Amino acid sequence: MQIDADTTTAWSAQQLTATAYRLAIQSAPCGMFVCDAHGIFTMVNPAYERITGYSAQQLVGRRRFEDLHDPSEAAVRRIELINPPTRDVVAVQPGEPLTANQGAEADWTYIRRNGARITVTLSLARLAHADGRTAGYVGAVFDSSRRHRDGLQLWHLLHHDPLTGLPNQELLEERLGLALERAKARNEPVLLVLVELDNLRKLRDTLGQAAADAAVKQVAARLKRLCGDDHMLGLMRDSLFAMISCGHQTLSAEREAALLAEVARPIPFAPATLHLTASVGVSSYPTAGNDPRALLQRALLALTAASRSGGGTARHFDFGMQTQSVRRSHLETLLREAVDTQQFSLAFQPQVDLHSGRITRAETLLRWRHPQLGAIGPDEFVPLAEDLGLMDQIGSWVLDAACQQTVRLFSKFGRSPCMAINVSPTQLRDRKFYDMVSAALERWRLPAGCIELEITEGLLLDHSRQVVDTLHALRKLGVEVAIDDFGTGYASIAYLTRFPFNRIKIDRSLVRAISSVKNGDAIISAIIGMAHALGIKVTAEGVETAAHAGRLAELGCDEAQGFWFSRPLTAQALENALSPIA
Repeated sequence: MQIDADTTTAWSAQQLTATAYRLAIQSAPCGMFVCDAHGIFTMVNPAYERITGYSAQQLVGRRRFEDLHDPSEAAVRRIELINPPTRDVVAVQPGEPLTANQGAEADWTYIRRNGARITVTLSLARLAHADGRTAGYVGAVFDSSRRHRDGLQLWHLLHHDPLTGLPNQELLEERLGLALERAKARNEPVLLVLVELDNLRKLRDTLGQAAADAAVKQVAARLKRLCGDDHMLGLMRDSLFAMISCGHQTLSAEREAALLAEVARPIPFAPATLHLTASVGVSSYPTAGNDPRALLQRALLALTAASRSGGGTARHFDFGMQTQSVRRSHLETLLREAVDTQQFSLAFQPQVDLHSGRITRAETLLRWRHPQLGAIGPDEFVPLAEDLGLMDQIGSWVLDAACQQTVRLFSKFGRSPCMAINVSPTQLRDRKFYDMVSAALERWRLPAGCIELEITEGLLLDHSRQVVDTLHALRKLGVEVAIDDFGTGYASIAYLTRFPFNRIKIDRSLVRAISSVKNGDAIISAIIGMAHALGIKVTAEGVETAAHAGRLAELGCDEAQGFWFSRPLTAQALENALSPIA
């Protein structure tokens, strides 16, 4: 028998196609099977084995595909298995008399080999001869329970904070809406409590994101324990937690104190222990509003009031807060105008050498007097400027004004106290900050030693290369650098060796402790001794009595600043204080 080349080619193509079909079925991620006209398995793929728990040897030639279905369900719906709905009839392979319909998908219950029930989506197609007789079945099976689990996981990811696992803002607002609906039906109150960590941004700036994340997770765990089943707890954003409670009209003083104390407990985190406080804002239905948006807005107003009062406290909403909110919005506009039109001025608080009594330095203090509103306190406008991102522009103006005053004093007296200027962490992280300082000194033709930059103690823990490099560059230029409010933050003595400091300024709280707290003298003496051993000068802040000034001098403190010596002075008053006649 002779086989021509065309026939050989056709057979080779058919064999190749059949092999490709088998490989595709074997590697398919869904379960697939083929049965004969009696429904007995002739082939199953590995995915089908995983779904059913049966091996191919236990199925092929031994079982019908119906056997894996829940008997009670199959008895009712058997017609769907024997005659699956037909959509389109197509040839299985060109030239073959066998055809197949595209079966519709349907959900079924399988009984796995271990007896467990599993929901699957089955797509079953009937293979038919040209005359319509059934030749077999082809099926594809998807694990619906896994898809359901995947769907639940996706929903959880979309509605929960990834760091803490708590419900996010979208889910919280939904739950608040449901709580209000139930409350209206039952004529009961709903309490909304917002809790925000006060100093998380400072913590992130100094210790990094890992420390901030650890703090948020620890506080979340503590609040969970504190809430129990009485409150729904969630994380609105960053470090803003929300608690919803049905049946409560207000947050009791005891509960409020417990909440604040729980947040304030120290959190261990190498290389330092984390100390946090929180601001709390409270609103309730029906007193503060009837819908979720109103309750949230008014709880946020109460939270803002708590934060502006210094943090570590709680405020309950009252309608006077809306007036304050309007003022803040008004001040935002005015502050932007003040930056553009330079409505600021500087006050100067002298720092006095405790041994000679001479004014050696003056801390520059920013003041704002609006043409219509009059004097606006720095406690009100400086945080606002920070929130608006205006501190870099304001800081540049302060530096320029301080240099200008120094030039004026030199021209009048031939000398000038060193001008101490407060610098924000944001400014120090700006690569342009060094250039700004250098340009100001050059513009006013001043020696670099005429300027002292005061940074917060928290920056000692900043591992940013930019901060370290900037400080070293400024010191190399000749600018002096001091640590402000030393003794209140996260710093340890070891950090003093990383930065090129000229001076530390002991915080006023430690100065007050000299006479009011046991071992107050010892603390101050230890700081002074440590600083002097490192070649660092010491200035005490907040000195308000002669006794404090005398004792600081005895302990070896170099300089002091406070109302005992002088309140903040205008530029003209500073000139008077420096005058030889004075």
